[in-house]
Amino acid sequence: MTTAAFSPTLSPEVSKALANHQPIVALESTIFSNLGLPTPANREALERCLRVIRERGAVPAVTAVRDGVARIGLRDDEHER
Repeated sequence: MTTAAFSPTLSPEVSKALANHQPIVALESTIFSNLGLPTPANREALERCLRVIRERGAVPAVTAVRDGVARIGLRDDEHER
């Protein structure tokens, strides 16, 4: 049995945070989608989480699998998808 290497795509912000040894908080995207919380509570919860993480000095990284690729750190415009 062979296994494929796990090679997620990092957002520029997450890549920069890693290079600068900044803390990163991963957020699983499902809870913020329609599969998790209902609209508009999902968007409001995400915005609150992102704000609090940044206020505490960390970089938020919403995670998702998009088009078969694991992504760590989505842009704001990708949260709705």
